[in-house]
Amino acid sequence: MLPSGYQVAVTRNKTEFSKHFAGHSKNSLRAAMRYRDHLLRELPNKRKKDIPRRLLTALRLTKPVVGVFRYPERHFYQVSYRDRAGNLRSRTFSWFRPGEEIDAYAAAVAFRKKTARG
Repeated sequence: MLPSGYQVAVTRNKTEFSKHFAGHSKNSLRAAMRYRDHLLRELPNKRKKDIPRRLLTALRLTKPVVGVFRYPERHFYQVSYRDRAGNLRSRTFSWFRPGEEIDAYAAAVAFRKKTARG
């Protein structure tokens, strides 16, 4: 929210889609939310390699965990994190059979949560 109204901005592939809605009325807010929802429906997903819905459901998650990336062609998840010295690190969690992918994602999520706390 800006002093003059509502601002909606969505970035995909280094291109920003932005629009300003003047005023602070309920109509301005509704219009901004409609525009945001329209953009999110029309634009491609932010993640290039999306986490399958079945994995999120199995782990009772509503959306993918930030910092955990899927590489299906190489059968692993990668977790990016910073160590105590502030250096960027990564760790991988592999699976070999389709049923093991859930365990690999669960381990990656647990590791990410542990490293995010510090």
